[in-house]
Amino acid sequence: QVVTSDRASGAQVIDGSLKINQSITQHLSRTPGSEGNRKTITWSAWVRRTKISGESNLFSVGSSSTDAAFRFNADDTLQVRDGAGGELTTEAVFRDTGWYHIVVKIDTTQSTAADRFRLYVNGSETVYSAASYASEDANIDWNQTQPHYIGRQAHNTSNLYDGAICQVYFIDGQALGPENFGFTDGLTNTWKPKKYTGTFTGTNTFYLPMDGNSLIGKDQSGNGNDWTPVNFGGSVALEKATGAKPILNTTQGGTQAGVG
Repeated sequence: QVVTSDRASGAQVIDGSLKINQSITQHLSRTPGSEGNRKTITWSAWVRRTKISGESNLFSVGSSSTDAAFRFNADDTLQVRDGAGGELTTEAVFRDTGWYHIVVKIDTTQSTAADRFRLYVNGSETVYSAASYASEDANIDWNQTQPHYIGRQAHNTSNLYDGAICQVYFIDGQALGPENFGFTDGLTNTWKPKKYTGTFTGTNTFYLPMDGNSLIGKDQSGNGNDWTPVNFGGSVALEKATGAKPILNTTQGGTQAGVG
């Protein structure tokens, strides 16, 4: 188990996570009102897959089949790609139904190509079966005034994510490593979440805890970059990261399947 509520070890306590149901095309969307940094970004999230195999998109932007996306491929490899030329595909496959912490760091201002696009899982940079890099100072697809999505493919509603997600950070204008969002617990030698203590500067920076303590699309970074939940209705399904018996609560303006 990667995500835990272990106060003794110093890990961040995560009260819950958002369940996204592929069968009813649940996802979140946001179109930035103004363009952000087109060269440097960081994305971080904890995810747990429900459906194994089949392409499933975690984060995407664009309007064509060449849209930029962070996703699990049909063969269960993990891929991050951008229309500016950056694309990384992992050698490893991810078929475990446990939690993964994924960090994508993009910084096209770097002179070394391999430093412009990096992917980390549970604190370590992945080994790539294929890798290509944008040219130096290239503008990436992210942070344009186009629709961005969490949990679906940008140009259509196929290949949606099915599973749980929480602690979603998008840091506009900073290239940050996984140590900003997690740490290795010396007691258990497992990767665990920690609260981000850096700055939330940047036009389109956002933080969505998705833990049941606030509206699922409500940005907690202080920047007001809220997201629109699609096909969730008035009931939001949540689960505790560690797993526990279901209880009911009435936060977020609707009854939710929570945990105790």
